[in-house]
Amino acid sequence: MEIRENLQLVNVEYESEGKKAVLTFLDKERKEVRTVNFNKQVYKDGKYVDDPDKAEKVEEWCKQFFMCEFKDLPKQIGSTKDVYCYEKFNSLFPVEQIEKFTADQLNEIITAKIKEIVVDDSAIRIRYESDGKLYESKMSYAIYQKDMNLWFTDPLKKQKQMEKFKDKFGVDISEKDTLIGHDIIVEVKIAMGKYYYGDIKKFPKKG
Repeated sequence: MEIRENLQLVNVEYESEGKKAVLTFLDKERKEVRTVNFNKQVYKDGKYVDDPDKAEKVEEWCKQFFMCEFKDLPKQIGSTKDVYCYEKFNSLFPVEQIEKFTADQLNEIITAKIKEIVVDDSAIRIRYESDGKLYESKMSYAIYQKDMNLWFTDPLKKQKQMEKFKDKFGVDISEKDTLIGHDIIVEVKIAMGKYYYGDIKKFPKKG
């Protein structure tokens, strides 16, 4: 990631029926442009869909960075901002990126600290940090229907994963936040001959 300072906003265009604003910043020194997306929709099941929480967050970004509402962003053309430039996107603020395990890490044992545990319609996502990098291990319970290009929650599988979570970590999923900051041991494994993932070792039983 690189920070390009004081880039001038030169254009604002709305897409996706006005739900996405594409902000174009000019980097005069490098003779480049950097685009930043303020998108009120989220990508789910192969397409962008409306999301009230994301829409609210985007409005907050507009007030935080431009002191205006989403619809008034074009009025901010000419203003300057620092742009955080990542490999595949740009942002007006630092963004945590989840690292992927690679072939050269296979069978490696790493120590890490749990940073966040997220439960959604597809999986329990345990995010942890090691050597300054953020990784994620998933306990999935969704089934993909290829003909419909959609993921569906399997309630029975979800219940089994909830039980496995309690067995592995020693707490119910409702108490997941008590695990934040906890030290863990992770072994890098491979699934289906090509997918590398982190297997979090089971916590020792208390007492």
